[in-house]
Amino acid sequence: MGVSSIFLPLLGINLLRWKVAGSSVRELASISFGRNHRGVFLALRVYLDGSGKENDNPVITVGGYVADSEVCDSIEDDWLKATDGRTFHLTDFGTKECKLGSADWDIEKRCSFLKQLAAIVNRDGCKLVSASLEVAPYNSFVLQTANAHVHGPAFSGCAQACVALAEFILEKEDIHRQQVAYVFELGDRQHEVAKMIGEWKELKQSDRAGLRGLSFQPKATTLLQPADLIAGVIHKSLLNAYGALPCLENGFSRTPLHNYERYYSSDGVTAAAVSGHDRERCWVVNPKTFAVLDQVTTAFFERNPRSWKGD
Repeated sequence: MGVSSIFLPLLGINLLRWKVAGSSVRELASISFGRNHRGVFLALRVYLDGSGKENDNPVITVGGYVADSEVCDSIEDDWLKATDGRTFHLTDFGTKECKLGSADWDIEKRCSFLKQLAAIVNRDGCKLVSASLEVAPYNSFVLQTANAHVHGPAFSGCAQACVALAEFILEKEDIHRQQVAYVFELGDRQHEVAKMIGEWKELKQSDRAGLRGLSFQPKATTLLQPADLIAGVIHKSLLNAYGALPCLENGFSRTPLHNYERYYSSDGVTAAAVSGHDRERCWVVNPKTFAVLDQVTTAFFERNPRSWKGD
């Protein structure tokens, strides 16, 4: 029994069957689902990336965007033109490690460039999504629950929350029955994300059975770079908020990112990236969610005792 098979019902989302494979994004997008009049595959894609390290930062974020293949192709074309085909990584931006040469730019040019990139992904047909959580409350929750083996580390909880939010968006838009390719960055978190998604159980009644794919792609993958930007600017803003506030919790199960608007970057980059999405699609997940999640988990094991040991 995996962590996500508990969390998705909590948000009112049916369980899915995942096809976990090493296929490329274009292969995933090209599985026969249908084309538009221009011959473009209409499979949806969700690109997600993490920002922050659970051992080093008080807050972590997983964020990215949801779009169909045609919109993704437009994002890719515009991104490649803006970056001249060089890899963008927000953490390196403004340093000597930046492949764009931004270390030699003045502040105004850096700001203008980041807003240009933000506008490429924050466009019609593209829905931003993010989940963030405070590491200490999550770790405290895991320590006191008998279900720690199910919930996993902080990044696992954050990643599953972001996937669940993406699925909620798809359901709200009534497009959840389409084929969806989830793409994460290839790296040190690959094992736990693959394990998390690989543990999801198939339900014959699911209207998403066989319609979800997962792949891990290198950092240089063009369409993962906008996800890096989204997760990074949100994470920076929430670190600013965390430094000014006792905590990020507002007493509810989750808090919209917009509540922390005063802590967005003063140069307007954060607003350029998340405006229009930060009230309904970008969230901070609070301890109340963890508590309810644990109740649902316990109830599940009471009904399915063999699942306790992963039978």
